[in-house]
Amino acid sequence: MRTRRPKQVLVAALAGTLMALASPAIADAQSSHSSDSDLKPVALQDVKSASADGKSVAAAAYYGIRNVKSQKYIQPLGGSSANGTKVVQQPFNADSLTQLWTRITDGGYYSFENYSGRNLGIDGASTANGAAAIIANGSGDANQDWVQVDRDAYTFELHNRKSGKCLGIDGASTANGATAAQFTCDGSANQGWGYFQ
Repeated sequence: MRTRRPKQVLVAALAGTLMALASPAIADAQSSHSSDSDLKPVALQDVKSASADGKSVAAAAYYGIRNVKSQKYIQPLGGSSANGTKVVQQPFNADSLTQLWTRITDGGYYSFENYSGRNLGIDGASTANGAAAIIANGSGDANQDWVQVDRDAYTFELHNRKSGKCLGIDGASTANGATAAQFTCDGSANQGWGYFQ
């Protein structure tokens, strides 16, 4: 009689294998930086995208996404990996893997997958100004797709595919823990972002 393993065990084994493949890049990103001043901005043409077609076996590149105005990095609230967790800004933390994101090409759009395995999206797939950014299970919904509009070689805006609005920080706050949300695009520093590694 053949023993059947629960699906969760197989998923956990696969996740462990994927983490082992990605761990050198992640370990380098974490261990080589003791402070935010050690991080280097990444030129937009140097940001590598994971292959959505399954043909690429290279480990995905992970980056911090820093707000131009506050100089803080987006991450799930409290470092949570729970579905529906709000995305907030926090100072750089070398020990926080939840500040790491990978950009995945999806046609003419990008999905941003957090190290937790969940995608950056808008709460309730809302199109309203001020709707909070969250992490959520990948769904293929347009609210998890983003258009990267370059401002210069190092900074960009993130336009939500569903709403057409820009990712920014609520109230243009520079405070720790301020919520990321979507707003009508206005070209402000609050709606500017950069990749750091």
